[in-house]
Amino acid sequence: MSMGRWTIGPALLLTASVSVVGPHAEAVTRPDPVAALKQQLNGHGGVRQSSVYRSVWGPKKDHVTSRSRAVYEFGGGGIVAMDLRYSKFSSGDSRSIIFPDRAYGWERDRPDYLPAGKSWILETKKNDLYLACGKIRLSDPVTLQHVLATTTVKRPAGVYDGTRTTLYEGSITIGELYKLNPRLWVDDLEKPTGQYASYAKLPVKWRLWLGSDQLVRRCQTRYDEPDSLWNVKDRDLQTADVRFSGWGDAIDIKPPPAELVATVDELVFSDDD
Repeated sequence: MSMGRWTIGPALLLTASVSVVGPHAEAVTRPDPVAALKQQLNGHGGVRQSSVYRSVWGPKKDHVTSRSRAVYEFGGGGIVAMDLRYSKFSSGDSRSIIFPDRAYGWERDRPDYLPAGKSWILETKKNDLYLACGKIRLSDPVTLQHVLATTTVKRPAGVYDGTRTTLYEGSITIGELYKLNPRLWVDDLEKPTGQYASYAKLPVKWRLWLGSDQLVRRCQTRYDEPDSLWNVKDRDLQTADVRFSGWGDAIDIKPPPAELVATVDELVFSDDD
């Protein structure tokens, strides 16, 4: 997927608010993206997300594309549940309903190890729920603030989710993102520290489309990731294109029916599994 040309321009500083004062003018406050996000996370609604991720590698530009759709439920300053439908090779390959303390998994091709009459697997564990765009956690207000502070281009853009947007562009390093999110790994195997500290310098180019309410309607990132931790010369291009809609919609995510759920202890494996 082509991400288009990345334009570099004069550095821009984002301010939380601007007051306009004149002989007959009242103070006008410019909306703040971080405050707008916090208000959503503290509310009782949610947001819908559709994502396209692509990995491109090698001289022949081999690639694989994965798509997903998700619904998030907010509350208490964070995400309290998500319903994710993921497809890598065909439509609706898998579905996950995730809460902070447990997760339910479903696969289109029903695994043989599921007991008769069951179609979901319950795994009890702690889960880290967040809105992601590539290596960037958009649901973390601190991360959003730091990313926007690296803006180099700001211009009017198109309409998404029924609202006209402003496009922000910039670049932030893996090291900067790691400081904001210690769970960030390079190549999904190692943190950008110690013998892999050189990865901290790698840039993540980003684009954010913000609506008039200052909420993100679209995000794109591109990042040249090392082919592997043992082959740092070759790079795989990782791109993400994520769209958000329905901010504040009434969303109530429920677990699947109990009679369809099997616990890990109930799974039956044969010698061939």
